[in-house]
Amino acid sequence: MNVRGEVKTEDIEVVDLGQSAAGSQIGADGSGGGQQQRERESWGSRVDFLLSVVGFAVDLSNVWRFPYLCYKYGGGAFLIPYLLMNFFQAVPLLYMELLLGQMNQRGPIAVWDICPIARGLGLAQNLMSYLVAFYYNVIIGWCFLYLFNSLSPTDALPWMKCDNHFNTRWCVTVEQYRNLSAQNLSANAVLASEEFFERGVLGLHQSSGIDRLGSPKLGLVICCFVVFTCLYFSLWRGVKTSGKVVYITATLPYILMLILVGNGARLPGATKGITYFILPDVSKLNSIEPWIEAAIQVFYSTGAGFGVHLALASYSSKTSNCYRDSLIATAANVSASFLAGFVVFSYLGYMAEVTGKPIEEVTTEGPGLVFQVYPVAIGTLPMAPLWSILFFGLLITLGLDSAMGGMESVLTGFGDYLEKRLGKYRFFRQVFSAVVVYAAFLVSILLCTPGGMYLWNLFNNFSAGLSIIFVAFTQAFVVSWIYGLDQFCQDVKTNLGFAPGIYWRLCWKFIAPVFILVIIVFNCISLADPSSFLYSYQYTEYHPELFPNRTADASYVYQYPISGKVIGWVMCFSQIALIPVVAIIVIIYYRSLAKAITPIRDHELVAQGLVTRYTLRHWFTLGPRDTFPLSLCRKRKSPENNLNSNSVEHHGNGRGGDSYHSNTIGVNGSSNLAYELEP
Repeated sequence: MNVRGEVKTEDIEVVDLGQSAAGSQIGADGSGGGQQQRERESWGSRVDFLLSVVGFAVDLSNVWRFPYLCYKYGGGAFLIPYLLMNFFQAVPLLYMELLLGQMNQRGPIAVWDICPIARGLGLAQNLMSYLVAFYYNVIIGWCFLYLFNSLSPTDALPWMKCDNHFNTRWCVTVEQYRNLSAQNLSANAVLASEEFFERGVLGLHQSSGIDRLGSPKLGLVICCFVVFTCLYFSLWRGVKTSGKVVYITATLPYILMLILVGNGARLPGATKGITYFILPDVSKLNSIEPWIEAAIQVFYSTGAGFGVHLALASYSSKTSNCYRDSLIATAANVSASFLAGFVVFSYLGYMAEVTGKPIEEVTTEGPGLVFQVYPVAIGTLPMAPLWSILFFGLLITLGLDSAMGGMESVLTGFGDYLEKRLGKYRFFRQVFSAVVVYAAFLVSILLCTPGGMYLWNLFNNFSAGLSIIFVAFTQAFVVSWIYGLDQFCQDVKTNLGFAPGIYWRLCWKFIAPVFILVIIVFNCISLADPSSFLYSYQYTEYHPELFPNRTADASYVYQYPISGKVIGWVMCFSQIALIPVVAIIVIIYYRSLAKAITPIRDHELVAQGLVTRYTLRHWFTLGPRDTFPLSLCRKRKSPENNLNSNSVEHHGNGRGGDSYHSNTIGVNGSSNLAYELEP
């Protein structure tokens, strides 16, 4: 049955069923009554929140991946796809996540009370963040190990020498390498810094695969324990403590990068390195590859899809201007990436000058850049320990605030539910934080073994690869299509005082999802590549113990066994599978698809047959309707005519302070309210 009616605005009765002025919320189960819950904590100031968002967005990839991509894909020309992807993908998705968390005051799981069928999204985001914590914090542990080794009373750093117990007969110092290069005799030579990382830090020569991990390396375990302890004491009292820590971890990287680039710019060869970084070559943009790489870099660097921004924003005031915050965070991320490029390539140019290598041969990405190449350049400088401390201090601060954001997402996601039952205990947050943080530390010990690098490689490729892209696409689809842009924009207008413009609505509903779909396709192609399950040793001279019968010019790689492939695919698809599995469970639980796709606060309307999410207008609208969103209105039954009573109740948004008056119902000022009811 399709019923259409006209209701005069002066006959509208607005009823607020949300929270009271005191701040009590509708529960995660959708009930408005019940016991009073503890008031949600909030940020100490707006700056605390903004620095936390910036700190999570600016991470290690800004240092070890973005500069390499610029060098590889046309230097300054790469900024064209990079900035476009920020404009159409990163900023809209970041803004959406901040709005979701801020308006609903819920974490990554409970926020999906607005669309119960999507609760698996929150679980997938929390699982993803936790899996990343297992290996990402190990990287910070490596940085701490290098930092401690930099505390040398002399200028000689340990990765500049070949007299360590783990060095092989192929080890050479920088001076020896330069002499060998001049005589074309450097083919089998291995720089001391490369052996220090592979053999000294990782101990990879002591493990032949994931089936023989070996015993944990005590020094690395201690460094990882320091990392997780830093995380615990930054998070143990919620955003009140983490909001103060980010004053150091989010601002210090910029100061350290300025110091490092100031020193690097005066080194011989620095100008040549910086030229390689910024010299534009527009012809490189003719292929699809740089555009895909730009989209992927922007995606991972911003961190949209992890649920972290959503969790952080849930502690903000509902009226905070997160539109401005999203723009500032993106600008900070872009500027940090560009500044890091100058830091890296000024020293790479110097490295090429010192070793006598072409700059193409010293340029790399990932751990190889920051733990093998960069330390050599630093080690040749006067007061090398000081510059080493500054550089690895930079990496530690970049890593810690990103790790804090990921862990806070997990604590907030599950804490929203556990606090209803256990929040009455005084030290709930402290104990819960300890369990979550140190459980992750226990798992990370596996990556501190000689064979831990094999596991690290699997986590790096599969814990947040295809899964985060799929999660981000689903999140954009659920908000824009199922929850509905009309409802979402009305929520924004209620809280911020203005509705999102057409640019944001087009990006949320069409542009960003299309970009993400393209990335998903290319990511699936890359995962199908057998190289995803290979680990290259680069130089077999690193590990003569593993290759006793090595032949010259042979390429040696470790091929993961079936068990390794299973671990990788399970990590990836367990997150993706949570979304449809939980959706099916929710539908079975409610015994109604209509309730599963309708906000819990509106389930009473669904019971009356007012299912607005089955209408074409709901699915294809691009913005706020000229009237109340239909999902917020219901026809009040009257004895005379149950369908034609000219009275409508507004159910509010489940948030405190929601109040509308009859003279503001029509956005365009119209005096009549048209609506459709479809069972």
